[in-house]
Amino acid sequence: MRCPECGYEVPEPLLLCPRCGTNVEETQPLRGRKPRRSTRVRSLPWIAAQEDTIPLILGKEAEETSPKPSPFWQRLRFILATVAAFLCVLTLALGIAGYAGVRAGERDRIERRLALADEHYRRGLERLDAGEYELAIAEFEYALQLVPEHPLAKQGLAEARARLAVRPTPTTQATEEIARTLFAQAKAAYDRQDWREAARLLAQLRAFQPDYEREAVEDMLYNSLYNAGLEALASDSLEEGIFYLDQAGRIRPLDNGALLQLELARRYLKAISYWGVNWEICIQQLEALYALAPNYRDVFQRLYNARVTYGDLWANQGEMCPAVAQYDQALRLKNDPALLQKREEAAAMCAAATPTPIAPITGTLPSTMVPGFNSGRLAYAAYNPATGLYDLYAIFSDGVNGYLMRIVEGADQPSWQWGGQRLIYRDRLRGGIALREPSGSSTLLLADARAAWPTLSPDGSRYAYALPDGAGVWHVYIARTDGTGQPIVLAPGWAPVWGPSGWLAWTGCEATGTACGIFIDNPDDAQPPVRLTGSASDIVSHWAPGGDLMLYMSNHTGNWDLYLLHISGGVQVLLSTSAIEGLPAWSPNGATIAFVSYRADRWGLYLMQPNGENQRLLVDLGEIMPNWENQRLSWAP
Repeated sequence: MRCPECGYEVPEPLLLCPRCGTNVEETQPLRGRKPRRSTRVRSLPWIAAQEDTIPLILGKEAEETSPKPSPFWQRLRFILATVAAFLCVLTLALGIAGYAGVRAGERDRIERRLALADEHYRRGLERLDAGEYELAIAEFEYALQLVPEHPLAKQGLAEARARLAVRPTPTTQATEEIARTLFAQAKAAYDRQDWREAARLLAQLRAFQPDYEREAVEDMLYNSLYNAGLEALASDSLEEGIFYLDQAGRIRPLDNGALLQLELARRYLKAISYWGVNWEICIQQLEALYALAPNYRDVFQRLYNARVTYGDLWANQGEMCPAVAQYDQALRLKNDPALLQKREEAAAMCAAATPTPIAPITGTLPSTMVPGFNSGRLAYAAYNPATGLYDLYAIFSDGVNGYLMRIVEGADQPSWQWGGQRLIYRDRLRGGIALREPSGSSTLLLADARAAWPTLSPDGSRYAYALPDGAGVWHVYIARTDGTGQPIVLAPGWAPVWGPSGWLAWTGCEATGTACGIFIDNPDDAQPPVRLTGSASDIVSHWAPGGDLMLYMSNHTGNWDLYLLHISGGVQVLLSTSAIEGLPAWSPNGATIAFVSYRADRWGLYLMQPNGENQRLLVDLGEIMPNWENQRLSWAP
């Protein structure tokens, strides 16, 4: 019989065309029925492969009028169709299972690669923080081999390469030469009795190479600090003198004469720190110092003036009886006819007055005791939600505890003069840079509301600040505090901080705008600035007392942490947690670091040891500190 679809002669008794699979049996007309339309089904592969041999096996060519197939062939056809369907389903199931397994295995491999890349990224950060920049680069590059689009590894690699590009890598021979040069310079300053310069160079040498001529360096350093301290005390630079003598005392014990001068200077500074702030405490401190050393400096005149001023404040409040008591104490020190007449007038009014509760003295700033704050004076800014501005606060130490008071309203970015009690800051009410004298009076040095980050030179004759130009690019300027001369542009950058040794540090970028980081420079020499770090987020906050180390904060890892930077380029992580830490400042005695942190949904001023231990909250700063990273702490003797 001929297949109606392809014309092939189908041998009898086949019912399916071996060539095209058409059911030829259903194409034959049955008695009493109309012919059906042919139905095509796919032949099984093994049947199609045997199409040339099937006629030999099954017999002769089928005729168009062949009878209805026997039950055997019907069962065979059913079995073959069932087997074909089962094989199709089985093949499909195996394919789906295989595909799912491949997909699951691929997911596992991707997850393992991501985890391994994250691990090498973490190791890279550890190497970066340790200053091992070559090893950090290797870790970041391997992480990128595993995950080429790893964004943090790309950032870390760029940071490590930038730091490696600016890190000094002296050879042993170069290190020895640097040490010899520093030693020779220090010896020359020591021989000409330039004690401050000798102390600076010797401290730098000891930090750079501690074992170089150890005994000679230690001996010269002690003598330089000792003599520099006594010189500073004799020239009225009490804070500087205390600092030098404290440093000398850490090397070896001071003699009794130096210890006495150190104690008197501390008592004197403690007393006058309350001048105009709390007259009662100020008088108590001056009286104790007067009893110990009546001829020390101007303690006699200070005590007399404090008594008179305190009495005048009582009189101005209409409280004549307390005024008379203060005038009497002042007259015991010195007989002044004008004061005696004032006393008699106040006594007459006191005798006629009706006793009433005594009102508090106006003009005395309120203060709060801060237990355990035992070094220098610390200034900081705290946000005032009522005004939307920051106010300046200061903590003054009496050697055991501190006394906290607000000293300027509507001001921020404080910076003490290292060798004096003047404070420079950004005045937000008047718009510009202002200078506060120890008496409490304030002078506006620069009337430009855009100016920011003021900082005083060690001798107080100059100040540096940052100001944006018309294109919004920040520049560091230097100007004189007496107002003479024109400000000088030092370099592009912002956030300058002047150190006790005369070095100036700031954050900025090269002329190309791509190489950014912390720069340092001696503005009094002709040498260009040196870049020490490689990120624009590295912001120097405070110099160490020795002038060779800096505290800075950075968020180059995605979180603000604290770092220590040496002027030679070495970097050390001080504090790195999941919380925000910033604005670090070193205590004058080098034993404590202050910083600001955001923990448990509140800002706070914290203290810790330089190794990160013994962290404690000093002052609660509240829930809000807008633009906190543009603030600073300042801690001075």
